[in-house]
Amino acid sequence: MPASPLPAETIQRRFFRLSPLGLSKHAQLRESIIGAVDDGELRRGDKLPAEKELGRLLNISLGTTQKALGSLASAGYLVREHGVGTFVGEPRRSIQGSWHYRFTDPATGEHAPVYARLLARSIVGDGPWTDALGADERGYVRIDRRISIGDGEACLSELYLRATEFGALMALPAKRLENVNLKEIFEQEFGYPTVEAKGGARVRPLDDARADLMGVARGSWGLAINIVARSKGLRPISYQRMLVPPSSYELDMDFIRSP
Repeated sequence: MPASPLPAETIQRRFFRLSPLGLSKHAQLRESIIGAVDDGELRRGDKLPAEKELGRLLNISLGTTQKALGSLASAGYLVREHGVGTFVGEPRRSIQGSWHYRFTDPATGEHAPVYARLLARSIVGDGPWTDALGADERGYVRIDRRISIGDGEACLSELYLRATEFGALMALPAKRLENVNLKEIFEQEFGYPTVEAKGGARVRPLDDARADLMGVARGSWGLAINIVARSKGLRPISYQRMLVPPSSYELDMDFIRSP
């Protein structure tokens, strides 16, 4: 069955409306489809025009079209069925407003979407985080997450917080800790806004367990960043060990609130 003309007209109208903004053609197409999905003009299951037809309508190359649709499929906005077509999917929401996990795609100059999956959470004893956060007789909440850059490379986050203030994190539903900026939870649920984060970094070999979780070869090296976040009055609230694999993306290192 041929595609309905509605998705084609919707994408074409939005695409050319964005032209004066000076975005790359790849970004224009992405933003056109994302905007149409978010605004309800494109609905789950709607079939998009074929790649060649879409490129012809927008006067862009097949490669640009494929690249934009591929990245949207990775984010869940589209579902591509071989031999059948490309359909509007159910978007997987990326982390918004991240301070630390901001990776620039060298091909587009734009930040890549990042997604967080909860690996584990536990109460642990003293460690390097003790000096940063202060002693706590109740121990420390540890939250381990795998941070994916799109559907490709993956980082690891090992986050520590004092159990006296943040012990209730152990009882939150697991889904509350996935694909979310944890700083929002710290502020909204516990009243601790993050006002500053500082860290140091060094390159080090990854142990086998972490290499496996990150999907890189055993024996690989990665960038290890230790970050202390502070709240009002510069009170320390979290200690994070961030592990970044060898990557084609550039990591923003200013550690400030994302615009």
